[in-house]
Amino acid sequence: MAKLKLKPLGSRVLVKKLKEEAEKKGIVLPEEAEKDEEYVRAEVVEVGTLEKIQLKKGDKVLLSGFGLDKKGIEVGGEELFFVKSSDILATIE
Repeated sequence: MAKLKLKPLGSRVLVKKLKEEAEKKGIVLPEEAEKDEEYVRAEVVEVGTLEKIQLKKGDKVLLSGFGLDKKGIEVGGEELFFVKSSDILATIE
């Protein structure tokens, strides 16, 4: 079976959520806390076809949790989300 490859159109960006650093320090947040996130850390998987988007694959970003779909798309065992580039607030260095 061929692997599904998604390419966002226009100003959309395909991202995957990053695990919070707090987990690495031994603090585990309950699942309910993750559902109501105002801001979400994510990694760019693919960038849309609009040339003005200043992101590239692998960039770490901070985005508005309100712009994130409730349910992502599962591809290759990972849950991915389409977001508008305007919902991306900053890159994380």
